[in-house]
Amino acid sequence: MTEHIKLIHIDETVSTNQWIRDYQGEKGCLMTVVSADYQTSGRGQGTNRWESERCKNLLVSFLIHPDNVPVARQFVLLEAAALAVTGTLSLYADGFRIKWPNDIYYKDRKISGTLSECNIGSNGITQCIIGIGININQQMFTSDAPNPISLAQILGAESDRKEILDQLIYSMEQYLRKVSEGQFDDIHTLYQQKLYRANGRHRYRDNNGKFRAEIENIKPNGHMILKREDGTLSEYAFKEVTFI
Repeated sequence: MTEHIKLIHIDETVSTNQWIRDYQGEKGCLMTVVSADYQTSGRGQGTNRWESERCKNLLVSFLIHPDNVPVARQFVLLEAAALAVTGTLSLYADGFRIKWPNDIYYKDRKISGTLSECNIGSNGITQCIIGIGININQQMFTSDAPNPISLAQILGAESDRKEILDQLIYSMEQYLRKVSEGQFDDIHTLYQQKLYRANGRHRYRDNNGKFRAEIENIKPNGHMILKREDGTLSEYAFKEVTFI
């Protein structure tokens, strides 16, 4: 690790996002990273819970203070995190894709999720907490999550969590430096190239019912544009449309 990164490991916490939000100690100037062996109340998006067996998976939160990220482009931070996770996992197997906006899928099954909390100031994003859960060595899942998978299930063997964490931190560092250099469009292009369901028509559901569409574009603000079978374009923010 570089001197710009503060790395903290704890045995157990309610959630790593909450822990790092309350942290009052010394911080890294690029990012502060806290990882835990177990979360008693790990969260997913909305009211969802993140299931993780003790000492089996990667539970980590990054506290970052990005430079020169305007509010309209804050989605680039989630894009950077998704690319860092995908790049890290791709060192172990092929086939990982980003399911909009920031889940990581292996084929049609979810291996990683991200939860972010960003603070906004007069000059843009002042601070962002990005919490990432990656299923590493868990073999059985008991929650009602429909499609979890772990790296161990993919590889048929367990992997070193510390090794994967080190690689993830390295990847996050590289992408955050690209962000600080203003390479928003380059990151956005890479993100779109890694999208799950990037090609062909697939089934979706919105407030008006089910339909088939293809991904036309992801806008820099994170909204997804779907092109329906009749050619109509529909724009969605997160949670306004569901993949079927």
